[in-house]
Amino acid sequence: MDALAAIELRRSTGRLSEPGPTDAQLTTMLDAASCAPDHGTLRPWRFIVLEGEAKAEFGEVLARAYTERCRAEGAEIVPAKLEKERTKLGRAPMVVIVAALPVSGSIPTIEQVSATAAATQNLLLAATALGLGSMWRTGDPCYDPIVKTALDLPEEALLIGYMYLGTVPDGSSTVERPARSAADHVRHLTSGGRPR
Repeated sequence: MDALAAIELRRSTGRLSEPGPTDAQLTTMLDAASCAPDHGTLRPWRFIVLEGEAKAEFGEVLARAYTERCRAEGAEIVPAKLEKERTKLGRAPMVVIVAALPVSGSIPTIEQVSATAAATQNLLLAATALGLGSMWRTGDPCYDPIVKTALDLPEEALLIGYMYLGTVPDGSSTVERPARSAADHVRHLTSGGRPR
């Protein structure tokens, strides 16, 4: 599949089934991610792969983080939400957690986070090109210090998201995108900064 086809065909699928990516497919996706534009060649991205029992174990971390957030906010711990946190990684055979680990120096943090987001998109496009389904998920666990600690990430790390990867089940619904056109989001400036 060529790059433009992968871009056009990529869709988010909320629930993915077995089989998950093979080792070779995972390597291909991570290598594609590492080809992202990267000012200063800092490679600020980190990938943490969860599959099998590791997903269930990490689900316990997400449940604990939810519980602690509720306690800190004085909010009720809702059993259904607690169970959702505990089991949500089971929606796909593999989850790749992506983090930006900014390097101090002359390259601004925003550029390093942007490079990591570009790496993430490359990973998802590679998954599509390989015939796999994917979903980029975020939410409170991306900003929770308990989660970062459990992932052995330093405080300055920024979680970009959880990439769910697997096979799109027959008859599965995907998140449909409206027809895309950049026309409403583009301005052309002529000499002197005037719009054309």
